[in-house]
Amino acid sequence: MRAEARDRRHVAVVGGGIAGLAAAHALLADARSGEAPPLTVTVLEAQQRLGGQVRSERIGEQRLDVGAESLLTRSPAALELCRELGLQAELIAPAQTAMCVWSRGRLRALPPGLLNGMPDGVAPLLRSRILSPVGVGRAALDLLLPPLRIDGDLAVSEIVGRRLGGQALDRLVDPLLGTIYAADCESLSAQASAPQIYRAAREHRSLVRGLRAAGARSGPRPTAAPPPFVSVQGGLERIVERLAHSLSDAEADVRCGAHVTTLTRSLGGRYELGVSGGERLAVDGVVIAAPADQAAAMLEYLTPPAAMQLRSIRCASTVIVTMRYPRSAAREPLRWAGMLVPRSENRLLGALTFMSAKWPHLAADGELWLRCSVSRAGARAALQLDDHELVQRLGAELRQALSLTGDPLQAHVMRWQRSLPLYEPGHLGRIAEVEAALDALPGVVLAGAAYRGIGVPQCIQQGRDAAQRVLRALTDADQSRSNAASTAALSVGS
Repeated sequence: MRAEARDRRHVAVVGGGIAGLAAAHALLADARSGEAPPLTVTVLEAQQRLGGQVRSERIGEQRLDVGAESLLTRSPAALELCRELGLQAELIAPAQTAMCVWSRGRLRALPPGLLNGMPDGVAPLLRSRILSPVGVGRAALDLLLPPLRIDGDLAVSEIVGRRLGGQALDRLVDPLLGTIYAADCESLSAQASAPQIYRAAREHRSLVRGLRAAGARSGPRPTAAPPPFVSVQGGLERIVERLAHSLSDAEADVRCGAHVTTLTRSLGGRYELGVSGGERLAVDGVVIAAPADQAAAMLEYLTPPAAMQLRSIRCASTVIVTMRYPRSAAREPLRWAGMLVPRSENRLLGALTFMSAKWPHLAADGELWLRCSVSRAGARAALQLDDHELVQRLGAELRQALSLTGDPLQAHVMRWQRSLPLYEPGHLGRIAEVEAALDALPGVVLAGAAYRGIGVPQCIQQGRDAAQRVLRALTDADQSRSNAASTAALSVGS
């Protein structure tokens, strides 16, 4: 018993969002399997709830997501975690995946000939009328223009605008990426936010041909391929709840309202966390799964260069408004999963999810569910409005776009202020510098949306990877101590 206590290692996970919870889950799973030394895991979350931007709330008779809404299946980490947590049978496939664009007073279907938001054929674009004939002709010049010389990272707008023209940027690419990242393409790193576009532009003379080649390399879509995204019955927060129960069963110490103020290192190589309330927590490893500014504050003393880079990561705000209408409010059945709104339309609304068309369980309840996303300049305006005025403004825009009648039966407003990290040009280079600086602090690892992917599956993968890096550091430290002890014993024996 005394030997096990002596060999037990203590790891702290700072941040109880999905990345931090996934890291804690992975740490304890490896310890239980015997692939890692016995571990004590402490999760410290500054807020009064776990989950971060994975949040589900009851609206009417439904429990709906008011933060992250779905899981991309091309990143398998989330599906794997759902299987581990016993949620596989509760995954929901969408009933509808087609999208449209609200452009120049009409809803225009995104044609199936679009590849990653890029024109993949002139005829589908002409029929869609998303671009004018002049805009289509300008995009087609990509096939004739000399290749771009790309040295380092660029903004998405620089690549797309120069290859395909302003209309393709404004009406196709910017609405999609702007909705995902809550930022204009002028502010988005191509390497970090649109790597397929970046690679195609670097490796091929034509951007369109490069994207086609990438699609060809991935091969034909299997007949039994999974849907592009899924959700969980009852909302994605079910994943957070299952993780919390799993950690409790494994006797992890999970604390909400515990704000970490400092991180220092002792002479023996262990780390000490200063926690709100005056506690000093000694640990052998730390997964920092907190927002970048909080991570910067923690690392300020140990590695000022890393802290400076982290502090430079800006964050954007977004507002999610969920509305419930009677089915009779729509004159015609909605036939798309969602709608994108270009900046040039000068609307408050940035994107709309037709939830009752997208998710079969909502279609069955006989009501019309709509999820409005307001970001970028719209979010700045929305944050100045009270809930009633915001709902009124959005309701007026929905009546114009969808010819809805009447007002919503219910509306729920969720304001996510400074919640989405901006992947500005050079982002991955900055993160590489931070990670290089952390090499001097074995067992201290970053994970989360601010670093290498904002989606839920990407954050889960980052949490898992962080757990593995901490465990490797602990193993290396044990091996070093063992080697030192052996050397000392040999010296004494001689």
